[in-house]
Amino acid sequence: MKCKLVKIPELSGKAASIYSVILDGETQTLFEKFLQENKTSYISELNNILIRLQTIGHKTGAREVFFKIHEGSPGDGVSALYDEPGKMLRLYCIRYGTQIVILGGGGPKTVKKLQEDNKLLEENQFLRRLSVQITSHLRESTIKFGKDYLDFTGNLTIQDYEED
Repeated sequence: MKCKLVKIPELSGKAASIYSVILDGETQTLFEKFLQENKTSYISELNNILIRLQTIGHKTGAREVFFKIHEGSPGDGVSALYDEPGKMLRLYCIRYGTQIVILGGGGPKTVKKLQEDNKLLEENQFLRRLSVQITSHLRESTIKFGKDYLDFTGNLTIQDYEED
């Protein structure tokens, strides 16, 4: 299955660019789906996450303190963004330094371990695979960082090799 990285202009700014992923044949990004899925039960947490993302994009950049890091494999940048410690809603993402964040999906974490929730596990594993593919594209220079490191340039359509 192919997917495409798309920049979210409303959240991106001078400090960082915020991207999400749109799957082939879909009309919404993974982030838009995350918002839709959680708008009824977690509106307060969603609003706080949106405020945090705007702060990241326009003021502070993607500081490590905003994320629960090491939510994937070593070095893949997969992290979780959440309202505050103790809250349930998790948004999985990939961080590239403090300048670029790729938002995936997520949901409420009601279990102790990620592996105990199939939806969260699937969202997390997709981003792990995507990170591997982006790293490969960066090595091959089919995707590059813009001169200010705030954007990706090149072919932002990526094949998810494990979903074929």
